[in-house]
Amino acid sequence: MPKKKSAVGAAEALLDAHVAYLVEELTGDGLRDLIGDHLDALLADAARLKLKDVVTARMIKDTARTYAAEIELGAGLPELVSAIARALYAHKIHDRTALKDVVVHARYEEFVDKLLELESLREKLVRAAATSPIYIAFASDLLYHGIKGYIARGSEITRGMPGAGSMMKLGRSVLNRASPGLETTLDDNLRKYVARSVEATSRTSAEFVLQHLNEDTLRRMTREIWDRLKFERFGSLREDLAEDDIEDLFVIGYEFWRELRTTEIYATLIDAGIDVFFDMYGDTTLAALLDEIGVTREIMLGEAMHYAPHVLKALKRKKLLEPLVRRSLQGFYRSGAVERVLASTS
Repeated sequence: MPKKKSAVGAAEALLDAHVAYLVEELTGDGLRDLIGDHLDALLADAARLKLKDVVTARMIKDTARTYAAEIELGAGLPELVSAIARALYAHKIHDRTALKDVVVHARYEEFVDKLLELESLREKLVRAAATSPIYIAFASDLLYHGIKGYIARGSEITRGMPGAGSMMKLGRSVLNRASPGLETTLDDNLRKYVARSVEATSRTSAEFVLQHLNEDTLRRMTREIWDRLKFERFGSLREDLAEDDIEDLFVIGYEFWRELRTTEIYATLIDAGIDVFFDMYGDTTLAALLDEIGVTREIMLGEAMHYAPHVLKALKRKKLLEPLVRRSLQGFYRSGAVERVLASTS
């Protein structure tokens, strides 16, 4: 019995020593070397493991579906993002940053060139716009008021002719007595005629626009727009976009995203993207995959050393590191395994 107690005491002593050793390792000057050694070992293993050996496409799809489509975000997140949006909106950097400081002219030209290549899409958009009810109503109203203005202009001219004004008034008076409301009826008929005419010629007007809205014209227009806007400060947007507008747009966008993530297309496209990723990299080793996406040993070690010392020292200062290490080790030291080893070697 004393021998067993002695073995138990030895196991506890070993646990204390092991805990103290790890705490010192994690908070001492050799942390960088410790992390570097473990990282090198992990990268060596990663060179022998393929992506499909450690994870399947189905596993990734399930995780993606959980976080992208199923998990309900807490109520605090929208409020947090909204607060961040307000802070970004009010930041003084917008007052000294112009469009040219963010968008390089060469990138803008490349973007315009690509858009100009989409000729069929441009044609569809122009034809759809030219035949839309909004365009027809706008063109009809414009033409109607143009005709009315021309008639009114004609009336002004006749006023300068002796007797013409009296004849016009007499004629209008006779017509109104003969057929009350005729003038209003003529006005309504003019509106209807103009609307029918515009609707009938809207397709022709679309072809006219496409003919004159060629690549050279569009390129010239985009350059004029760039020259006009490139010196504009982002802060000038506040004249037309208030802080409440930013918050409203965020709420609308957030609600749209919540609805979108429940649709079939959302989950289907995520799955399709994961399938492509596995088709390309399923047989690639983890080390090669890290290299492919540009994550090097230096980056990983640098990021680990950026956070680990601060976090570990904070845990030690708050007296939380030693209990954390002890919890991870005490199961083994109190399992009886240590006592059996000590007993077999005594």
